[in-house]
Amino acid sequence: MEHLPQQDQRPQINGLLGVVALLFAVLVLRLLYLQVTTADDYARESEENRIAQKRIKAPRGLIYDRDGRVLARNRAFYSVSLERTTRKDFDATATAFKEAIGDPEINSNYSRRYRTIRLKRDVDFRTVSIVEELLKADWPLLDIEIEIQRHYPYGHSTAHLLGYMGIIQDESLINAPGKTYMGGDFIGKTGIEKIYENSLRGLDGVHYLEVDAAGRTGRELPERAQLAVSGDELHLTIDLEVQLAAERALPDTLAGSIVAINPQTGAVLALANKPTFDPNIFVSFQAQEERQKVLQSKTTLLNRAIRGRYPPGSTLKMISAIAALETGITDTLSTFAACAGSLAVGDVVFHCNKLDGHGEMNILEAIETSCNIYFHHLAQILGLDTWREYADKFGFGHPTGIALDPSEAAGLLPSRQYYQEREGWTFGHLLNLIIGQGAMLVTPIQMARYTAAIANGGYLVTPYLSGEPRERQPIEGITPATLKIVRKAMHQVVYGNRGTGRRVQIDGIEIAAKTGTAQVPNRDNDAWFVAFAPYENPTIAIAAVIEGGGGGGAVAGPIVRQVIEAYFKQSGTADQAVTDTLLAAH
Repeated sequence: MEHLPQQDQRPQINGLLGVVALLFAVLVLRLLYLQVTTADDYARESEENRIAQKRIKAPRGLIYDRDGRVLARNRAFYSVSLERTTRKDFDATATAFKEAIGDPEINSNYSRRYRTIRLKRDVDFRTVSIVEELLKADWPLLDIEIEIQRHYPYGHSTAHLLGYMGIIQDESLINAPGKTYMGGDFIGKTGIEKIYENSLRGLDGVHYLEVDAAGRTGRELPERAQLAVSGDELHLTIDLEVQLAAERALPDTLAGSIVAINPQTGAVLALANKPTFDPNIFVSFQAQEERQKVLQSKTTLLNRAIRGRYPPGSTLKMISAIAALETGITDTLSTFAACAGSLAVGDVVFHCNKLDGHGEMNILEAIETSCNIYFHHLAQILGLDTWREYADKFGFGHPTGIALDPSEAAGLLPSRQYYQEREGWTFGHLLNLIIGQGAMLVTPIQMARYTAAIANGGYLVTPYLSGEPRERQPIEGITPATLKIVRKAMHQVVYGNRGTGRRVQIDGIEIAAKTGTAQVPNRDNDAWFVAFAPYENPTIAIAAVIEGGGGGGAVAGPIVRQVIEAYFKQSGTADQAVTDTLLAAH
């Protein structure tokens, strides 16, 4: 038998050994890389797995009135939370929790995005005890978290001013760099709470503690802790006593608003609305039905003081009086044809508020009695453009600049073009506008500023709620002599024999005012009243409107009287000191 020559296999063996050596070298290099180059990284990851972080929620800054009374504070409450885990563990833990407390409802669903999932918020002490004593041993990722909830001690009072808070919905804020907010956090939604959110919120801290593989917490690491920084305190210009008086004075059965400001600085002393709401229901986990009822209402959340738009009625008559005096159309002695109770202009008959007429009168008497016919005569000489020019000077048709949310309405100062684009322009439109009717619309905050400008000698102030007064703007083209005449006429409204505002008189306090009764489609007349006091060196200017209230002097006047009484009953020297300084400077 012939034998085949034996093949030399050493090259294959050498090649295999080379491959093994190469793989071994790669393995060694990889081990060196892991042990040396990335050792610090893995040590850090291991440490992070061993050390848990918990957020320390910063207390929200308190809000005070001008005298240091707390309008918004914080209260602590307990929540049951679950550290981030798998869906399977979440479902098992949540099921055990619901069975233990006997409540099938929880506040959150599973999410991989959040480190902490809050199962139940604002729980009672019984639930806390169940978690700590019965559940935590078997479900170590369960925890009791102390949260901070906003609390408004005066409930419905100052609600539209302070606004309300709600759970954050903006995903861009939740996922923003630095994790400023977490899912489930509360954020200011309206009012002061929203405007000053950044300063009120504060800076959250971090608490570190050890955890084992099962998630059980061990010792704390206080040396690593980062303390929370409380939000900034906010001091408002609001006078709580005046605010409460305004809210008590407004009728419960009718909608309305009152705005009171310092006429020299623009500081808002009161901003009241009816109907109102309790902002506490927006941060309560037990008030879902009440909250939904308010949210579904079309009128409850409306801040009428800055967003309600109304025809101002006769409270606007000072505009045409100022325009007529400045343009030389009339003076304090001139009169028009006697008021007989009505005036025919073309085919339309305009009526006065006094059916048998006021007789012959000058401009002071026309304001005192609120005679419509006198101002209808005035309109025929004054003209739309001149009247509108002076209304614009007092800020009508423009926002006042107050910082609130939702933002204020601008009202409506109609022009000739405005009418031409709609039903067409007629001279009758001016006869309505000059007595505060027709398409003219104003907000109560605008009316308060307009009254303040007459009171302070012709300066437009910017209403403000916190900080320093804004620079006030002189109204060009209006002389002190003209404003003195108008102020005298407003004084006669309260103290004249035929004055329409006599019900507002208060012993020891001289007041100047103007009444208004505005016709509104589909409801009774709105009642208006504007006033300032004291007559010399005034420190408060007020505008009040009652929807469907009827006569301004009879209904709104006594309401304003209550606010003025509350202001002077407890007002200190601070307002007078500011007033004296400003008067000396001008």
